[in-house]
Amino acid sequence: MKKRSRWFKCIIIIAMISFLSITPVTYDKVIAAEEKIPDEIYFLMQMENFLKTNYVEDVADLDLLRGAIKGMIESLDDPYSEYFTPEEFKEFNEETSGNFEGIGVVITLKDKYITVVSVLEGSPAEKAGIKPGDRFIEIDGSNVTGLPLSDILNRLKGDKGSKVNIGVIRGDDRQVLRFEVERGVIKTNPISSKILGQGIGYIKISEFNENTVENLDKALNDFKKGGVLGIVLDLRNNPGGYLDQAVEVATRFVPKGPIVNIVSKDGNIQSYTSKSEMSSNKLVVLVNGGSASASEILAGAIKDRKVGILVGEKTFGKGMVQRTLSLGTLGGIKLTIAHYTTPNGTNINKTGIIPDIVVETDKTNPFKDFSPLNSQKTLKYGNIGLEVLGIQQRLRFLNLFNTTPDGVFGPRTQQAVKALQQKAGLPSTGVVDANFYKALDDAIYKKLSLAEDIQLRKAIDVLKEMIKKSKAA
Repeated sequence: MKKRSRWFKCIIIIAMISFLSITPVTYDKVIAAEEKIPDEIYFLMQMENFLKTNYVEDVADLDLLRGAIKGMIESLDDPYSEYFTPEEFKEFNEETSGNFEGIGVVITLKDKYITVVSVLEGSPAEKAGIKPGDRFIEIDGSNVTGLPLSDILNRLKGDKGSKVNIGVIRGDDRQVLRFEVERGVIKTNPISSKILGQGIGYIKISEFNENTVENLDKALNDFKKGGVLGIVLDLRNNPGGYLDQAVEVATRFVPKGPIVNIVSKDGNIQSYTSKSEMSSNKLVVLVNGGSASASEILAGAIKDRKVGILVGEKTFGKGMVQRTLSLGTLGGIKLTIAHYTTPNGTNINKTGIIPDIVVETDKTNPFKDFSPLNSQKTLKYGNIGLEVLGIQQRLRFLNLFNTTPDGVFGPRTQQAVKALQQKAGLPSTGVVDANFYKALDDAIYKKLSLAEDIQLRKAIDVLKEMIKKSKAA
């Protein structure tokens, strides 16, 4: 342990020498202070000097240090431990916290324009007057038509209190509307909820960020006012997030007793418990292979404590706990520091949680035998080939082409293409172009999303039976 501690001290000292560029301090003095530096550390010092002396370009000390730290983290061979540059670390913290600085709009590319899909309630964009459907034309006086979505997002982001000037066109009016928007802190809401009727409420938690508990409590309060007797808690495709938020959410459903145990490297166990009374609501929890980490903590507590029934598919199996460390201008790291066990002491890492009632979704791919499409290729009447076959197959999936696909762009294909164009509000040209490909993708996505959610249906049926038995008792 003493030797490892000495190594660590040496690395820190070397890092500080490079970082602060303190010329009076020499490696000889470092060695003298530490009596004898280990051969491995001395080799690293020599390698640093070799690179700086011999590499054809100038080498920055910070770049070498960042590379060294990144290499150390990658040597752990842990998929959950990561090194971040300063920019990446900032973005990572924004994403996991659920809070970022900007104007508060959700945008997408539509008909060659960056278009506002929604405006967050109470956001600077809403206060300024920007509305869903607005198409961005200008940002700070520059024309942004045709720029990629990522570029627009970067221009809209900025420090709280800074201002951005935005020009949009609205509806069929070609006149540019201009807004000055003062950026603020945007809090994303990971909770969606609704009352389904018959005493059943539905809550979807998409992640555990800083705003999860606050918004969950609002939903539960609405349920109480609405006479909800049972809750479907949807944790499907929830990748996890903050441990403290998952524990706090658990206290809303799990009564007095254990929630999760965090087991550190030295075997020390930190137990998180609930002090809440038993909830009067019946509970069914939806999980699948995308339910991971913090969502598995919640699901595991509910299952082990027998306060709800899990429905769906086996969870992901990430039973590890990470902690972040800021390194200032060197960036930051995310490091696995412990694993957790459910209240019954089960380590679910790499094994996941098997639901009480397994309901698997249809994983067959309706397009696996379809011919691929080249969305850059224009097709029209008279064309023959695999691209035409692929269009016919997809139009048949949409019930717009009611004969056997043959790869020949004839009258029936042209009629089906026109039918989709009409549905999408496009000119009925019968020609397959970029706008048609986009409309085709949108139509397919819409049909797939409208397919019955058999897991949710099962959860509701189970919950109805639980409520029925409760009333009978």
